[in-house]
Amino acid sequence: MKQTELCKLALKYGADKCPQIGHAYTPFYYELLKDKRQSVKKVLEVGIGNRRQVKYIPGGYIGASIRMWRDFFPNAWVYGADVAPESFFVDERISTYYCDETKEEDILRLVKQIGTDIDLVVDDACHHIANQMFLCQTLMPLLDKGVIYIIEDCRRTRQVCRTFTQYNCEIPILPKNEDANAHDGVVILRHK
Repeated sequence: MKQTELCKLALKYGADKCPQIGHAYTPFYYELLKDKRQSVKKVLEVGIGNRRQVKYIPGGYIGASIRMWRDFFPNAWVYGADVAPESFFVDERISTYYCDETKEEDILRLVKQIGTDIDLVVDDACHHIANQMFLCQTLMPLLDKGVIYIIEDCRRTRQVCRTFTQYNCEIPILPKNEDANAHDGVVILRHK
């Protein structure tokens, strides 16, 4: 697999999105997003990570992937949302918020706080299909037309695409990472 700049940033912070640690997402994300690096202004990742997860990744940081996104998109403010208070922190161009992805009022409050003009959403929260679909069905209609919405660790990618026919839906073919024994599907949704 090609070692991209995004792979290196994921490895730097201990984000399991890179092949060296877990998933083979970052090579694909790099190709998907490299031409948008300067234009992306807002990124939201639901699911920040916590101390329990970080202890399994040597040198890993809480909020590893939102730190990765911050460094990859030099003009973006990156927002993280989670239900675990120990996940919250503030850093340069990073803000974190409480949001239970299963509660509509939390999702609506989050959007009210950060706005609808989000360029990239990454759902890396609890990985349960019902929660992934609820978050998407609640959040996606509120977002501006140019958003790229990514659902990670999706075990039922085809079901998601069959459910959300009102959006352009892509299921990229990602290489399986045999070393980490980790591979789950990714779904990319965009407004038509």
